Amino acid sequence: MDIGKDNPSASGAGATGGGPSFLPGNPALRRGALIAMDTVLMAAGLAIIISVWVPLRAGSFPAEYVSLFAHAVGPVVVLRVALFWWFGLYRAMARRTGTYEIGLIALADTLATALIVLLNFSTRFIPSLGSWPVASSGEHLLRLPWGVVLTDWMGVMIAIGGVRLLRRELEIGWLRLRPAESKRVLIVGAGDAGEQVARDLMLSTQGAYRPVAFVDPNPALAGMEIQGVPVVGNLDELGRTIEKFHPDEIVIALQAPAPRVISAIVDQCRSARLAFKIVPPLTSVMSGRIEVNMLRPVEIEDLLGRPAVDLNQGEAKSYLAGKRVLVTGAGGSIGSELCRQAIAQRPASLALIGRGENSLFEALIELRPQATAAGIDLKTFIADVRDAASIGRIFEQFGPEVVFHAAAHKHVHFMQAQPAEAILNNVRGTLVVARAAQIAGAERMISISSDKAVRPNGYMGASKRVAEMLISAFNRRSSASFVSVRFGNVLGSRGSVIPTFRRQIERGGPVTVTHPDVTRYFMTTTEAVSLVIQAGARGEGGELFVLDMGEPVRIADLAHNLITLSGLEPGRDIAIEFTGLRPGEKLTEELMTDAEGLTKTDVGKLFIMRNEERPWEDLEPVLVGLIAAAEADDRAKIDEILGSLIPDLQIAAGGSADDSVADD
Repeated sequence: MDIGKDNPSASGAGATGGGPSFLPGNPALRRGALIAMDTVLMAAGLAIIISVWVPLRAGSFPAEYVSLFAHAVGPVVVLRVALFWWFGLYRAMARRTGTYEIGLIALADTLATALIVLLNFSTRFIPSLGSWPVASSGEHLLRLPWGVVLTDWMGVMIAIGGVRLLRRELEIGWLRLRPAESKRVLIVGAGDAGEQVARDLMLSTQGAYRPVAFVDPNPALAGMEIQGVPVVGNLDELGRTIEKFHPDEIVIALQAPAPRVISAIVDQCRSARLAFKIVPPLTSVMSGRIEVNMLRPVEIEDLLGRPAVDLNQGEAKSYLAGKRVLVTGAGGSIGSELCRQAIAQRPASLALIGRGENSLFEALIELRPQATAAGIDLKTFIADVRDAASIGRIFEQFGPEVVFHAAAHKHVHFMQAQPAEAILNNVRGTLVVARAAQIAGAERMISISSDKAVRPNGYMGASKRVAEMLISAFNRRSSASFVSVRFGNVLGSRGSVIPTFRRQIERGGPVTVTHPDVTRYFMTTTEAVSLVIQAGARGEGGELFVLDMGEPVRIADLAHNLITLSGLEPGRDIAIEFTGLRPGEKLTEELMTDAEGLTKTDVGKLFIMRNEERPWEDLEPVLVGLIAAAEADDRAKIDEILGSLIPDLQIAAGGSADDSVADD
């Protein structure tokens, strides 16, 4: 749904909303017009109140009250206009006036009245209750009666607020008279978000969109009206509502909807061939408004199958603030997000290490403005984590205090075809970085692992399992804290299943999945990186952290949903083809074995697993032999050593590098 797209006035300050415009579009002229309108209303209101109130009390209208009005109107109006300005009422858009603006008007008017009353006690500007009627000598010529002051206080609120609300309602009413010229919008959710969306659609899109009905999970709302738009039923009746009102678009405006609810709505939209968008969380729109241009397409993350895990980063500040932080693999999806979240904690300096100069350059361009604004020294290094000499020089030069090790080979099918690469990059690279961190005197190192390390049947998972052992054993010979973090697939990470599916959809299909029943654990990039940072905050050394990611997701369902979110129909517009599991791939993944177990932490769904206890003295010579076998590309020796390290290892032969991605 392209609400707000190709419509420059959809959310701009000068937007007229498509209805009759009572004020100029230019902001300065609009403020001037509002001030002039308020001045006239305040002055006229005071004149009317005096002319009516005085004869009611005095039985006549003494001529002195003409002079009274002439002397009083200036100070009273100027005082109120000045307070309205101070409260920002001339920066607000009158056509969007709501309860917030009405509250500000009441507050400013009350404060102005209080100042007038205060003026009475200091100068007797207002006569006391016993001074009525005014003497013909004009003794109280410049003193407003109490009744006038109180009546004027209420009159200003009613007049100013009423006129602004009237303008908004006139525009909304005018837009409702143009059904043939507007796209019909059905809003799912009749709460605060839905009401704000309805109002904004009518006022911000020049009449291009018109809400025709609400549906809401709460049956008690059925039969009510919001902004003149009926609430016609609950979510179970969405299909019938679509048939009855024939909307052109659907907006999901539910607060924190469950993924299964969104998925059901999306399926209904797909069946009806309707476009749809979703409102961002209300917590991200703290101003109390939801602008039309904030509506976004439903993303695959919305259909994750579980609510996103919020890992509070409070403790992260204590170990990242003011520190020298280094990130390997900084050009990748996880590495660059680590840099973004680290910058938010204000380290003293941040070093980015990457092997690919293009990806590192892109990360630098994105991060530099944020780092400069925070006063953070940003450094970049092109280096391979397998190169001990190069990494050693960088660590000696930068002197990191916290190290995040994200550099790794992660594609199962590539590593199955080239096991030596998996060992050299994922095992030797981790060892090189760990040694450099220890020599440089780093306080902490956090290494990123994978759920494919659990009962691996491929070289990629096996290399990650060995890296976990390495970190745990290395921790016991170092004064620094070395921990590992294990998680599943990251939605949208570069080279992962989502971008691959998107490319296949853009090419017109087919979307290739290895097996109808293949499942994987998924998490968002933000969740993954928050988990890594939290592990650094809580790890005392040697731990293996994991995030409870709920139930695994069927890849076939993921492909189906992604095709649907692209506005297409699976099986008709885009085919889904099953290619068969490749060597090294598993039908299902695990986050842990029964032997590892879990220990809860004080943070939501973050857990600590029991890592394998291997003395460094026993593990080191085995690692040396494994790395030597990889350097010689001796697959038989690699298999032999991996088998001795990982009893439940089952290596499958072969490997390929095609585009049929299911779990990378």
